[in-house]
Amino acid sequence: MTHNTSRPRIVVGVSHSPAATAALRWALGEARLRDAVIQPVHAWQWSGQHRASYAPMGTWRSHDEEYAAAREQTRRVVAQVAPSLTPIVAHGPPAQVLLTHCEGAEMLVLGIRNPEPGTPVAATPVLAALIMSAPCPVVVVSPKSVPRPAFPSYEVTLSVAPTG
Repeated sequence: MTHNTSRPRIVVGVSHSPAATAALRWALGEARLRDAVIQPVHAWQWSGQHRASYAPMGTWRSHDEEYAAAREQTRRVVAQVAPSLTPIVAHGPPAQVLLTHCEGAEMLVLGIRNPEPGTPVAATPVLAALIMSAPCPVVVVSPKSVPRPAFPSYEVTLSVAPTG
């Protein structure tokens, strides 16, 4: 996969989870430090390819319908953190999609879910595959490690319209 930019590129794996949102927030801060561009990537797979042929058709959504829904949901998740970014939604297994998109990247940023209290953190198979195979450094971010930003403050001037 080729990219036409002279700036460093940071790829962020974006699922629809708080962990992925924390990873995106962390990557935005890192991108400012490195003068890098952010590329949010969401891997998507059509559920119809895993359904039994005898499953009721009324429960199926077409490939295009599911893709459009995944694209819109990913756009909303990314827009909450970085409205100016346009996410990539690519079909395929998550590890494969992210490995393809992080070629030539400065780093790959991923979120990891907080475990239940008293439970050790364990890498998922996708996370393990990416750590072992990514062609760039992989940063794993926990939602606990990235504080939610406070709402930005806005200077507001109020005026009163004349009555009469």
